[in-house]
Amino acid sequence: MKKIIATTVLLIVIGGIALSFNLLNTKNFKKNASYNVENIDTLKVYTDSWDVKFKKSNSNKATISAEGKQKDKAPVTFQQNGGDLVISQKAQKNSGFFGGFTFGKQGGTIYINVPDSGMNNIEITNKDGNIQLSEISAENIVVDNNSGDEKINNVSAHTGKFASKDGSLSVENSSFEKLNMTSTSGDNSMKDIDSSNVKVTSKDGTVSIKDITEGKSLSVNTKSGDIGVSYKKPPTSLAVFAQSNSDITLDLDGLNKSHDGVKLKKGEIGAGSNKVSLSSEDGSIKVIN
Repeated sequence: MKKIIATTVLLIVIGGIALSFNLLNTKNFKKNASYNVENIDTLKVYTDSWDVKFKKSNSNKATISAEGKQKDKAPVTFQQNGGDLVISQKAQKNSGFFGGFTFGKQGGTIYINVPDSGMNNIEITNKDGNIQLSEISAENIVVDNNSGDEKINNVSAHTGKFASKDGSLSVENSSFEKLNMTSTSGDNSMKDIDSSNVKVTSKDGTVSIKDITEGKSLSVNTKSGDIGVSYKKPPTSLAVFAQSNSDITLDLDGLNKSHDGVKLKKGEIGAGSNKVSLSSEDGSIKVIN
């Protein structure tokens, strides 16, 4: 017992020393730069642990700034390579004996402002950090998020692809010709979305779609989680398919049901030129005006 107590005390002391060393060896980091968007085709962001925030720029240039903590090396780099502007953040580890100790997240934020004219392509690959996009436009936006929340607000693009393995995914007040959302673990929410083609695939989490504009195609598939859909205006030409092992509610004006089973419901409004397909293995489905 004495050996166990002594070992525990020793580990606490070592941990305290390592923490003090880690704090003393960390200092503030700031970096900023601006670029002409005419020379940029694709803006690429790679992050290990920092948050990323996109907003509209007040100038006709793309401005990048990073603020956080650093040890020996700069944690964030900016590099323009031909038509690509690459922003990269890599987590820094302690060296020597203390290399195996990690005390909290070495946090920081990368701020990216782009002009109203928009950009061709924005690509974000994130390991562990939150992502926020607001008041921006681009031809194509692709976000691959491992761990952290994604918040998309007032964004427009021809194609939007947002993937999250572990974290919530929220899209509001935005428009896309094609919108694809993929989630492994976490809730998916959309509100006031204008899109011709929407596809949502979720493994574990609820899918909430509020005040959506009737489009050509809306497809939602989840293995575990409820699905809720509401329209900004009552649909006028819609074919509805809903399948679940739980409750299914279709409360739509003018819906003529062709199949009204317990686990499967189908019907049409008007000519049914637009399609809605919803399926959940273990979750309720509700669709309303």
